[in-house]
Amino acid sequence: MFELSYCLSGEIYCEWDGKDSHTDKQTGNVLFLDDVQVYEEKKAGIRNQLLEVRLSPDELLHYAGDVTEKGQMETWLKHHRGNIDRYPDTPAIQKCVSELIHCTYHGTMKRLYMESKALEFIALLGESDGYGSVGGSMTLRHDDITKLKRVHELVQIHCEQPLSIRELAKRAGLNEFKLKKGFRELFGVLIFELVRQKRMEKALWYMEVERLNVGEMAVSVGYSNVSNFTTTFRKHYGCNPSEYLKHMDQQKVERNRLPNNLN
Repeated sequence: MFELSYCLSGEIYCEWDGKDSHTDKQTGNVLFLDDVQVYEEKKAGIRNQLLEVRLSPDELLHYAGDVTEKGQMETWLKHHRGNIDRYPDTPAIQKCVSELIHCTYHGTMKRLYMESKALEFIALLGESDGYGSVGGSMTLRHDDITKLKRVHELVQIHCEQPLSIRELAKRAGLNEFKLKKGFRELFGVLIFELVRQKRMEKALWYMEVERLNVGEMAVSVGYSNVSNFTTTFRKHYGCNPSEYLKHMDQQKVERNRLPNNLN
């Protein structure tokens, strides 16, 4: 397996084939060991917490959009084979790790979020160590752009019951790597972020036009957990749904009083 990891706490010492590695807090590693026994020590009395993303080499290569990208990924794999290599830590990697660890979404939204962030994690690592240029920009053909625009439409149409990455890729005729990375490069947002944005816009419409309460709004835009909906709404609009409703009612009262004040 090809593994990308990030240590949030603890200390780990490893030995294998005459080599060694020491991992401590805020250390990121690329691991690619083929059927090798590894001796491992962990420091006692300290909680060890790591984020790990694992996939087979074939699965990684499956994400290549063309022959050039496949060659870049093969270079990356070849460089790290048989090693546990440290990669440079960056604020972007720290932010991505934190968002993966503290994901509060459930169901389809969680899958979309975790898939998007795991892909971002892989790209950031590929970019940080420089081998294979996995995190570099992607060349999009005219046909790719047309397909990605179709995905953009599908995401908006199905924002309340989001389609999976696999289903979007199938409908668009793109592999999942090109879909997720190309989407971000073309539109400047992750698929998950667009789903969340459109859900919040729809929630506002339900609030202002349909006059739904908070629980009804949450269900209407696909949230089974009202607390998660409220948290997302607050992040997007800067206040809770109940506060927004109260502000709307105050504005309505002030508008109704306006003719009397003018008289």
